[in-house]
Amino acid sequence: MDFSKFTFSKKYVKGGMNFELFFDFDLKEATGHNRKTFDDYKSLLFFLENNTDRKIFITQTQTQDSFEEGSKIVINLRDYQEFSKRIGQSGKNRTQAFLSQKLKHYSEDEKKEVLAASLDDEIVERIKSFTDEQRSSFLEKLKDVQGVKLPEVAILVTDSNKKQILEQVLEQNPSDEFWSLISSSYPELAEKILAGHLQVQRKKVIDELKRRLTGEFHETKGDDSWQAWIYAHNWLLGANYQKPIEKQKINISGIMPDYLFPTLDGFVDVLEIKLPSFEVIEEDENHKGSWAWSSDSNYAIGQVVNYLCEIDRLRLEIERGIQRAYAKQISMLKPRAFILIGQSNSWNQDKKEALRKLNHSLHGIEVLTYSDLIGRGEAFIETGSQL
Repeated sequence: MDFSKFTFSKKYVKGGMNFELFFDFDLKEATGHNRKTFDDYKSLLFFLENNTDRKIFITQTQTQDSFEEGSKIVINLRDYQEFSKRIGQSGKNRTQAFLSQKLKHYSEDEKKEVLAASLDDEIVERIKSFTDEQRSSFLEKLKDVQGVKLPEVAILVTDSNKKQILEQVLEQNPSDEFWSLISSSYPELAEKILAGHLQVQRKKVIDELKRRLTGEFHETKGDDSWQAWIYAHNWLLGANYQKPIEKQKINISGIMPDYLFPTLDGFVDVLEIKLPSFEVIEEDENHKGSWAWSSDSNYAIGQVVNYLCEIDRLRLEIERGIQRAYAKQISMLKPRAFILIGQSNSWNQDKKEALRKLNHSLHGIEVLTYSDLIGRGEAFIETGSQL
């Protein structure tokens, strides 16, 4: 695929974050919309919001199919729009359903996990909405699917046993043929099932973070360090990033963090990771109600201030280095910095308010606790469950 032909792009703002789609045609000419957008684009943005390592390229001419090449996903516009029409009105997750059908990149284990998390009242209600004709057709088709044995109760299907039938079928770890049947015959049901995949993965990350907080891990050394883990799950910080930029690759001297994190809108954040066992703030014993940064927090803030000063001093040199090493334009203008340190789950309201005040006194720097990270992650999950 010649990606150089995707000369048009459109940036969208969603939830305060920026996303970009790439096209091999003039979107305004193709759609006739002065706003230069097109129908069914919202689900594409929702997919990008939750898959920050992917890029989407929309084509009209280069291929009739949709496929993926590394982190790039190529989607034929007509194919996607036809699928969206079949899906109907629901749907922020229709892109995920579309890709699961077209690209077949879900493993059997992933499908089982999706089902385990998604076989809930929402899906059961969807099955209950089948007409008698749809229900009979569904069960008849299942009889022909290799490796799926219908329970005897399927002979007489009632409102009370539909869930039992489906559960017994799903427990058999159905094959790709089963999934093909679901996707082609009941795309809305497939969409709801596959939509649970993202939530399953996010819940796993939150659970893993909680487990890690009961153990001991090095700050920066090793593949299992806190730095490596947080970098791998930086969506918890509430910002979506492109692939990190390594200091060594851009060959910049001076006081610099090992990695810079380019945001989706082409700017940069700095992440400084400290241990969850560190204190964040301490009460001033001589002045009741007064709080100050702990020595560990002070040290981290000092590090970050030096980083930001060096980035400002070497801005043009860093931008040229990134362009040379990564072939991308990233602006080093006024980077934000996040410091992750300590835990706040046992804090009282006064201490929480004290951190809020101290954070307000900083400029372009925010101190977060690992407890904050759990809260943000759980909020993502809760928001996603309502979509």
